[in-house]
Amino acid sequence: MFKKVCFFALCPFFVLVLSACSGTSSVDGGLSPVETIVLDDEYNAALSVDKDQVFALDMLRPAAKGYRITGAAFDPAMLRMERYLEYDDGEPRARYLFTALQEGVSDVLIRMVPVAGGDVTTYRQVTVTVGSGGGWFG
Repeated sequence: MFKKVCFFALCPFFVLVLSACSGTSSVDGGLSPVETIVLDDEYNAALSVDKDQVFALDMLRPAAKGYRITGAAFDPAMLRMERYLEYDDGEPRARYLFTALQEGVSDVLIRMVPVAGGDVTTYRQVTVTVGSGGGWFG
C-alpha cells in the first residue's frame, strides 16, 4: 500500500522534471522564433514580424573565411537581443535571437572583422519590419 501511494505521489514530480528538461535541449535556448533567416550566403536580407514575436538570424561562423563576428548593431528601442549562441550543427554556426518591441523598420548589422587584423570590416544586414501584417484587416 505504501509503495502504491509513493508511486502516485511522485509520478507528477517526474512528469514535471521530464517536461522541464525536454524544453532546454533546443539550440534556441527555450525560445521559439516565428522565423529564422539563414545568412550563410546572403549579406542582405529582410523579414517581417509582429510586435512581441521572436525571430532568429542564423549563419555559419566565418572563421573558415578568415573572419570573426564582433557583434550586432540594432535599434534597442525597437528590438531586444535575447541571446547570441554559438553551436555546432555539423559545422560551426552562430545565431542571434531578437524580440520585436515596437512597430517600425530597423536594420540589424552583424559585424565581422578579419582574424589576422586589417581594415576590411564586413557586415551582414537584415532589414526588420515590425508591425501588423498590413492588408485589409491588419
